[in-house]
Amino acid sequence: MHELGIMYHIVERVLGVVKENGFTEVQTIVLNVGEQAGVVPQYLHACYPAAVSGTMLENTSLKVDVVSGSEFMIKEIHAR
Repeated sequence: MHELGIMYHIVERVLGVVKENGFTEVQTIVLNVGEQAGVVPQYLHACYPAAVSGTMLENTSLKVDVVSGSEFMIKEIHAR
């Protein structure tokens, strides 16, 4: 299950954006995952708690939008 490694990478990227922008709270992380991306959205959700454990993202939610194609990206970070 490579989704755990993917989630750790996403958490690192989001924490970088949070630091760069001086955000103090993140409510939601939204991902776009293509149907042909080779990533299982259910596994991303299952791995999310472990990936955010011990970070400021522990109380955030993860939303995964499944799209056509092979796209895989952080679509939005709802933060303040």
